[in-house]
Amino acid sequence: MDAVRKLILEKLQERGLTMKEASLRIGKSHSYLQQFLKRGIPTELGEHERSALSGVLGVDENALRGRSPALPTKGYVKSGGTAEVQPDNKLSESEHIRIDKPLQIAAIFGDRDLPVFGTAQGGSGALIVTDLAVDYVVRPAPLLRVRDGYGMIVTGDSMSPRIENGDTVLVNPHLPPRNGDTCVFRRHDDDGTVLAIVKKLRRYNDETWYVAQHNPPRDFVLKRSEWQICHVTVGSYFSR
Repeated sequence: MDAVRKLILEKLQERGLTMKEASLRIGKSHSYLQQFLKRGIPTELGEHERSALSGVLGVDENALRGRSPALPTKGYVKSGGTAEVQPDNKLSESEHIRIDKPLQIAAIFGDRDLPVFGTAQGGSGALIVTDLAVDYVVRPAPLLRVRDGYGMIVTGDSMSPRIENGDTVLVNPHLPPRNGDTCVFRRHDDDGTVLAIVKKLRRYNDETWYVAQHNPPRDFVLKRSEWQICHVTVGSYFSR
């Protein structure tokens, strides 16, 4: 847990306040601080929330400033209607970027500042995602200037041979998904667990993601009410 969240929890305990009570005092919904402290949503406090919370907790506002990179949660909001197949100006399946030796591009793209999140098998093909980054790697070209871009280590071989067990997928959370994209679909459970799967998006509508995997070949559906977040991958590389 980062220093800001640890400080907030300590001060809440000192003052005998619950996360719900403190959230309401700063004019937010009852679950605001629980989301911030337990799920990393948002990744950092806004100016208004930081100022109000500093008064509630009796701490200097600057003590609540800062962030620890957490898994971006921005989902895709569609303007309406059913998605149609569109001409794809992006990389094709065969052209999908794979960087076998990412460290070799350090001199071009600078320091290791791209957060990478780990995963573990969670049953039914889902992956359990770590709350905070487990590593930082050199930022590759497709994410060079992308705010909140991240990497995610893939566990399992359901997308082999395109994505192998242990590969890191590169994710741009701001791209709207299109039919044919390989995407990370995420679900947040009530206990704070973040589940994810990596699949190829076939098509979608307001209620359903229609997806596919490669190994073994299989098509299936995901309810958007459960899997609210769809982030587009823009490449992958071998982690070893």
